[in-house]
Amino acid sequence: MNIAIVGTGQTVHAKRRTDVSQVGLAREAVVEALADAGLTMDDIDSIVVASGPVMFAAVNQPEKWLVDALGARYKPVVRVTSGGGTGLAGALTAINQIKGGAARRVLVVAYDKLSEGALQASISTLYDPFWGREFAVGIMGFAAAYWHARITALGHTEEAAAHVAVKNRHNAMSNPKAHMKKEVTVEEVLASRPLCWPIKRLDVPPISDGACAVIFAADDDAMAITDRPAWIQGMAYYAEADNSADRSMLQSEPLQIAAARVYKEAGITNPFRQFDVAEVQEPYTCFELSYYEGLGLCPAGGAAELVMSGATSMGGELPVNPSGGCMGANPIGATALIRLAEAAMQVTGKAGDHQVPDAQRALVQAGGGWANLRGVAVLGAEK
Repeated sequence: MNIAIVGTGQTVHAKRRTDVSQVGLAREAVVEALADAGLTMDDIDSIVVASGPVMFAAVNQPEKWLVDALGARYKPVVRVTSGGGTGLAGALTAINQIKGGAARRVLVVAYDKLSEGALQASISTLYDPFWGREFAVGIMGFAAAYWHARITALGHTEEAAAHVAVKNRHNAMSNPKAHMKKEVTVEEVLASRPLCWPIKRLDVPPISDGACAVIFAADDDAMAITDRPAWIQGMAYYAEADNSADRSMLQSEPLQIAAARVYKEAGITNPFRQFDVAEVQEPYTCFELSYYEGLGLCPAGGAAELVMSGATSMGGELPVNPSGGCMGANPIGATALIRLAEAAMQVTGKAGDHQVPDAQRALVQAGGGWANLRGVAVLGAEK
């Protein structure tokens, strides 16, 4: 069975969307996705709600709240959450519903309204209070430890990471949905305020309110909806132990496992040459460098040279994050689905001012946790 994305929608992402409630935010993305597919809610068989931990937006069981706003009454509705990878986990849920014969057309809506929740308090309660006590340093402290481990061993220097910030913030300028629209220079990134060395203020994405919706359908159903579907050529999501003593600080093993499986399914043997565009979820600039290596776009230790060469910039051999990535907008529960939606827009030629010319095959990476939940997807203009 071949499954495709037949419609996508996004809100305008912002620091605070005071003009809409959380359900209004989700509805905004759904209305756009339905219009893109030329469908109504009557055509949708099942709905997957994907959002971050409940404290992110301070609403318990938000899927109940969304039912009427989405027009989902008397339809199957399920909620999925998996940290930063929530959107991709939601997409996998939709795909498996279709493969299992439970539905023909599935809508996934992912969102977070982080301006109304308790983000840091939530993160501080995600881990076992004894074995996970090192996480008291928070997201940034642990991310900084990962980066520090890679600086000397793999050459993931502050300058190389600064090039990621420059590239992605430049790309966000062409994305009408992006939250953060301000170009920076390498010098400005390096001189920005230190937060937790080597992380500096301009290595960090914004915290956003936003939502994304994607509609999935299979084979003839997909072709009946649109003559330009984005076909899912492979998708996987893997995990490792939460506090594994032998976890690598240099590379995410779940990412490598997911990539290997998806590449085999999609017939990818030379990722850098076989993809036209990539959308990766970079919670800090340093992580994009590690994803280049974990996804096989370059050898271990080659990420700094790759980004500084301009090969992953717009106009380069493999543009990465033409949307601006997380540096452009970061509504955490929706971020992974945004990566998938942006990739779908690229291979269907709907990305507007940030379109990569003649993009036929796209790579997507997303994940949750620190390095212990990682997903990969491949989308194509052809099955």
